[in-house]
Amino acid sequence: MQGFKKNVGLCVMGILMLGMFSSVHAHTMWLNVSKYYPEWGRSVVYFGWGHGYPVADFLSAEKLEAFNLITPNGEKKALEPGPGGFLATALNLSEKGSYLVTATLKPGFYTMYVDKGKIHHKSVPKTGLSGVILSLHFEQYAKALICVEESGEAFRKPVGHALEIIPLMNPAEVKVGDYLPVQVLFKGKPARYCPVYGTYAGFSTGEDFAYATSADGKGEAKIRMLHHGPWLLKAKIKRPAPEDLRDQCNELSYTATLTFEVK
Repeated sequence: MQGFKKNVGLCVMGILMLGMFSSVHAHTMWLNVSKYYPEWGRSVVYFGWGHGYPVADFLSAEKLEAFNLITPNGEKKALEPGPGGFLATALNLSEKGSYLVTATLKPGFYTMYVDKGKIHHKSVPKTGLSGVILSLHFEQYAKALICVEESGEAFRKPVGHALEIIPLMNPAEVKVGDYLPVQVLFKGKPARYCPVYGTYAGFSTGEDFAYATSADGKGEAKIRMLHHGPWLLKAKIKRPAPEDLRDQCNELSYTATLTFEVK
């Protein structure tokens, strides 16, 4: 009986550690904006990367697969990341309406394993490795919503990311204490019961979120805006690795972020 309890305890501990490691060591990408409501149509977008919103670590431009500006009329324009660690990029927004800045990370593998009593983290498949604790193939997507003088409806249109968060109401019309409705899409369909997290700049210097909820059967969720200023929303989905990838990873991981400002 004691041996059984000991084994159960070890299993529970292992599950808790796995959850802790998977959340702590997997970096997240998001987009920061100097002015979400620019008066003269000029703003700067720069990258957030890591575990502490609004800034934590530097993201290399080589890790980006796509970086675009979507205008109020739906035109997509490729952006060139600026120099420096945060890849700060100037934006000239000449039209009135809502803009979306979008970014896609290059897909890749992340594996955590134990070797000679030490834990290692590598951006490689698990192939040939022993003592694997966590191994996944990841995709990450980010969006930022910017409004010039008027809101428009462009922010409601999906941009085609495998996982994305779509505001169903413009944050410019939301006041502190209100709920912002959003829909999460996974490969173009409602992400049913997907967890959604939200936080605002200044709430925490770590990876703590001010609000947590989950989408309903339509992929819709409501996040209460607890504070004025810049906000980050995050959605994450994991799926078991398909048969053709099981020798390389255990899971598929999809992460989407959306940033905006509550006045």
